[in-house]
Amino acid sequence: MSAKSGVKPLVLVLLDGWGIRGERDGNAIALARTPIYDRLAATWPRTELAAYGEALGLPPGQPGHMQAAYAALGAGRAVEPPATRIARAFSGGGASGIENHPVLRELIARVRPLGGAVHLIGMVTPSRIAGYQHYMAVLAALLSHEGVKVWVHAVMDGQDAQPQAGIGHLQEFLDDISGAEHAELGSVFGRSHGFDEGGDPAALATAWRAIAQADAPYTEYPTAYLDECYRKGLDDDRVPPRLGSAYRGIRQDDAVLLVNLQPDHGHALIAALTDPASQGLAGKPPALAGVYTLVKLANPLPVEAKPLFDAISFRPSLAGLLSEAGLRQLTLCESIAETAMSNMLRGGAAALFPGETILVTDTPPASQIERKPELAAATLTNELLDALKKGEHDMITVGFPNAAVLGRTGNLKTTVNAVEAIDKCLGKIAAQIDKKGGMLIFCGTYGKAERMMDPDRGTPNRRTTAAAVPFVMAGGDRKAALARGGSLADVAPTLLHLFGIGAPAEMNGRSLLLPAEQRDAVGA
Repeated sequence: MSAKSGVKPLVLVLLDGWGIRGERDGNAIALARTPIYDRLAATWPRTELAAYGEALGLPPGQPGHMQAAYAALGAGRAVEPPATRIARAFSGGGASGIENHPVLRELIARVRPLGGAVHLIGMVTPSRIAGYQHYMAVLAALLSHEGVKVWVHAVMDGQDAQPQAGIGHLQEFLDDISGAEHAELGSVFGRSHGFDEGGDPAALATAWRAIAQADAPYTEYPTAYLDECYRKGLDDDRVPPRLGSAYRGIRQDDAVLLVNLQPDHGHALIAALTDPASQGLAGKPPALAGVYTLVKLANPLPVEAKPLFDAISFRPSLAGLLSEAGLRQLTLCESIAETAMSNMLRGGAAALFPGETILVTDTPPASQIERKPELAAATLTNELLDALKKGEHDMITVGFPNAAVLGRTGNLKTTVNAVEAIDKCLGKIAAQIDKKGGMLIFCGTYGKAERMMDPDRGTPNRRTTAAAVPFVMAGGDRKAALARGGSLADVAPTLLHLFGIGAPAEMNGRSLLLPAEQRDAVGA
């Protein structure tokens, strides 16, 4: 540890979905009983950080989300997301346009001579977070124009878009591809069936059987089917698979193209399609002509998957700089947030840095989440407490995804329970740090649980939000002052400051710690 630092150990608690909003109605953060959070925030230096829009490299006003938030936290600056590079390719023409992308041209060259089809799998949504229906339509039209048969597997949203708005999105998409002679709807299903990280194995199995084996009911009228699901109380993300009337499954020499905008979406589904046994499914993998993804997946597949675009990657990263300084780091996370913590936060680094340890605890299955809103928080907390007692690490980072994960269910009561469970964990962590004389920092990453109702519709809101998030620094100098008007990009420079390490020029974020002469003017 740096001789300049007086914060051993420093514990950073990342709170997904923990946004700030003054009103209490539909606000799971405000409605929850959080005596520990309230006490620490009231007695120690705190500030609010921008966690959306341009502060994260997103379009102005766009709600924050996990990929952009964790990249900004680890890079100390706003990082251009893959979606921005992809948008340029789809909006431009010529050599840099998507129609001339070398990987797409390779896909066409491999499939067309064999007479195979391309299975286009992606989100039919306008959100541009996990997917974008315009990209699906453009790719379907391009491949069809090249004489390639296209089967579209439409994954419905329900989380980053209105929960039952998919019927309009799907109809618009079908209208957009109506002129594509060789493109047809292969299947339609909700994103909880293998597209989201941490999905339910049984739901994954139904999507795999539908796409691979055409083993699902058929529908001639997909929008009418969605309407039927809505009447049963199902949101778009939970729509069970239905097949287009002409679909017959994946055949030899077909190829798969996953149209993903994030490196952790669609992984389980593509893994099942390429090697069913890897996902606990009984069946032989098809003899595919190739497997492709729009954005490079964070974790490897059983077979090679060629991406059209790289995922987020940056240097330097907070983790790398702490390692170079000889500090020992421990990262604790749940499996549902593993990609965010082990990949996005670390700049896409594939290997551990010297002195770095990452421990992952399994998140309960999706089918149990609403019955267990605490998720794996207790296990993570116990691991953290053990690490504090051993005293072997200079910095420990733990991520609690509860408020975001439960917030996406739209269930206000269980989300309140999730927030209260985290508060109890904060109490145990704070008590142990008090004994050690270290520092506890907790920081929201993006908004969600603070706005659980749509004020215009009076229905549950399952989307992330354009909200500021808290940053509280408990430990050290109570008279310290934190700057106002900061963003998530300022967190890494602040932590380096606490360890006595200078931030590199690439980090254009600033330390939130104000010099002593500015304390009286700003206040704690």
